[in-house]
Amino acid sequence: MADAQPKRGPNPFKGKTLLVLLGVVLVGASLGVLYARSVVNRLTDKQPMSLPTTHLSEIQMFQLHDRVDTFRDDVKDGDPTKPLALSADELNALIETDPDFAALKNHLFVTIKGSELGAQISIPAEDIGLVRLRGRYVNATGVFDVGLTNSELNVMAESLLVKGQPLPTHFMRQILGRNLAEKLNQDPRTISGLRKLKAIEVKDGKLVVTPKKQ
Repeated sequence: MADAQPKRGPNPFKGKTLLVLLGVVLVGASLGVLYARSVVNRLTDKQPMSLPTTHLSEIQMFQLHDRVDTFRDDVKDGDPTKPLALSADELNALIETDPDFAALKNHLFVTIKGSELGAQISIPAEDIGLVRLRGRYVNATGVFDVGLTNSELNVMAESLLVKGQPLPTHFMRQILGRNLAEKLNQDPRTISGLRKLKAIEVKDGKLVVTPKKQ
């Protein structure tokens, strides 16, 4: 007759092990939440930041709007016209005062060096793909690629610094390839005007807008 197996009493370590594992999970989750909050607070703000403004004289503003309006009329009417070249100061002045740039007002301030367009941006996080951070703002500086593709204006971030630090890779991946001019491309007047343009490019320290040949 086989010997009876002795009955095992309750394992005093089993309950403790479960408690330890549960504690590790809870601590890990808490640290994850704290880290997430830290990242959110480090990369975004509750309020938009105040951007610099450009101060052109009254005469300079009149001349700028006259030149831009003349270019628009010529393009609209199909009349031959030279490309429109805008300095950073002129472009910022248009962003601040021209209704066609209303979607960019208080969100963008540009600088131009050679063929590189830099900018300070203050944009709602959801507008650049960070939907989970809705209600917060990305206040950053960066370098951007500007161009015209299929009659749409493209403004793409090449690099971004937030509070002097580069964005983490997983955040940057959400922003890269995101067209920051999406709202501008949805305006009917803008759509009509862009269809008559051949190119928009940054060169020789200016933003150059070239119309299609009529």
